[in-house]
Amino acid sequence: MNTLITIKIPRVTVTAKEFAALEGISLRTIRRHTTGENPRIPIEKRTIKKGADRAAGPVKILYARYKEMEAKKNLGHSRFQIVVGA
Repeated sequence: MNTLITIKIPRVTVTAKEFAALEGISLRTIRRHTTGENPRIPIEKRTIKKGADRAAGPVKILYARYKEMEAKKNLGHSRFQIVVGA
């Protein structure tokens, strides 16, 4: 089977609410999967500003990387392409 599979996504990074709408899961599940030392959902690295005790602002989820990991796991191969902005 030499068929190339195309996966269309809206943007490379999305917010937690957008991710919930795209994947059909709850915000609570997303928060659980993006926290900790080894998150299941890849997020953009956040920095702590000087004088602050924690990082501020919304979490940016790396949606393209998530779809790539999910496709490799589900398909068992890497013969696919991800189209952004479709």
